[in-house]
Amino acid sequence: MAKKLFIGVDLGGTSMRAGVVAKDGTLLGMAKRKTHPELGSDGVFERLVKTIKDATKEAEVKMKAVGGIGVGVPGPVDTERGVVRLAVNLGKDWTNMPLADKLGEALGVPAYIDNDVRVGAIGEFEHGAGRDVQDMVAVFVGTGIGGGIILNGELRGGFRGGAGEVGHTVVAADNGIVGKTGQPGTVEPLASRTGMERMIKEMVAAGRKSVVPELIESVGQGRLTSSVIVEALKQNDKVMAEALAAAQRTLGLLAANLVNVLDPEMIVFGGGVTERLGEKFIAPIRKVAYANFINKQNAKLVKIVPAALKDASGVVGAAVLARQKL
Repeated sequence: MAKKLFIGVDLGGTSMRAGVVAKDGTLLGMAKRKTHPELGSDGVFERLVKTIKDATKEAEVKMKAVGGIGVGVPGPVDTERGVVRLAVNLGKDWTNMPLADKLGEALGVPAYIDNDVRVGAIGEFEHGAGRDVQDMVAVFVGTGIGGGIILNGELRGGFRGGAGEVGHTVVAADNGIVGKTGQPGTVEPLASRTGMERMIKEMVAAGRKSVVPELIESVGQGRLTSSVIVEALKQNDKVMAEALAAAQRTLGLLAANLVNVLDPEMIVFGGGVTERLGEKFIAPIRKVAYANFINKQNAKLVKIVPAALKDASGVVGAAVLARQKL
């Protein structure tokens, strides 16, 4: 493998990031732009190619110096064929999209794809918080909640390719809140940003006063973003604090379940909320998790930490994916 530079892409429904990454995990240059799914698959693909080219300019390298491109996609993929099976956040015309081949043809570099959360887990394992462990679970909290499982130093895909769907773990089956899978009481509708927003709206509808609805419009452009959460907490908004605490408790129970089943050395939490709040977000999760471990002997040897690469986890992980494929 003569070429030591790889490009990693984190393709999301709201924004896309591309970065040139050295073999040691150093990020040499990164570019970002809005995804705009309303442009259709051709429009988004064109923006994706431009973003990758921008990243090479930022890193001051030529495409011929790049060994491969890795892409993290928000949805199920056929990793062998490089096909996006389904990407709801990107639009219907992304179903069965041969993304790897299209990128390879457009840029003259071999391309590989995998699920975005899995590549984020790879990034943290290889060059982030988990680089000194062999067993690790990564949990990314955003609009939804996804995960990646590393066992004996290898990403666990699962018998049917479905390993890591931690957001659909049932933690409160009798609470009546139904997630997008139709299963009540799962983690995602309770602890994701979407879940917190739902809880806040319910409290406001019941007569509670909160600055969050106003901040959602003025700061979040209609969504409960990490910036909205941080600003509301700065203003000592009790409704926001309660919604966040409920999410943290749920994530603590999730972490405990993961430890009770897999007994990993580390659980890494990533995503925008973790990035902005850091230890303030993780500390309550860790407390609930430790309290619910079945095996409490040496419980604190299990590290529960924030992602070290922050918003670059997916970019670095996708570059590692390309490196590993080659």
